[in-house]
Amino acid sequence: MQQASTETVPWIIRRLATNYEWRHVRGIAAIRALVALWLAFLGSILCAYGNWWGASFFVAAGLVGWLAYRMPRWKRALDADNERVSAGAA
Repeated sequence: MQQASTETVPWIIRRLATNYEWRHVRGIAAIRALVALWLAFLGSILCAYGNWWGASFFVAAGLVGWLAYRMPRWKRALDADNERVSAGAA
């Protein structure tokens, strides 16, 4: 028997994530990780040339990277919840 998931998906993610994102969660996570790396690189370049507003890119990179890390885990939690609900209905 599979252990019940203790992880919950935030309501904002349930509302804003599209069906395409949930179906292709690995690919979307990989793209988000690349975007986070690009934002960190771009922020570094801007800060190196004295444009300190480029530091705001680090905040965006952190958010995008966090989403890239969390989305596959939330997907597993949703799948476990759906599997438990469908097993209880049968």
